[in-house]
Amino acid sequence: MGVIRKEGVLKANLRFYQALRDGDPDSMQEVWLNESSAKCVHPGWPMLYGWEAIKESWKNIFQAGPPARIEISDVKAYVAGELAWVICIEKISQRAGDQTRFGYAQSTNVFELSGSSWRLVIHHASPVPVPAGEAASNQNLQ
Repeated sequence: MGVIRKEGVLKANLRFYQALRDGDPDSMQEVWLNESSAKCVHPGWPMLYGWEAIKESWKNIFQAGPPARIEISDVKAYVAGELAWVICIEKISQRAGDQTRFGYAQSTNVFELSGSSWRLVIHHASPVPVPAGEAASNQNLQ
């Protein structure tokens, strides 16, 4: 049972990042628990309280330009009853003219089992330094 639950959480986490890559507000809404208990901290932002504020933030991010390319690594999932959390590193890349701007964030995503689906209730992403060895020609997002 534990392995099946962990697989479900990892799939929910992938759905979140796919919605983010696609810039798709409808898919993003399906991933999140649409309740006032939801919380979100985008890199460099103050905490957002409740689904309505979170939904508005994604709408603004998606309308600001083409979706960023997000790659995740160092993914680890933990399940405790009806709560689960996933930690990972996000590599965020975005084209700006002929330059690629990029940055890294350490992310914690907390999911709650709602019926038979894992729903995101907390997303917290904090900027972390760009690892040594990244291409010097790229410009950092930070």
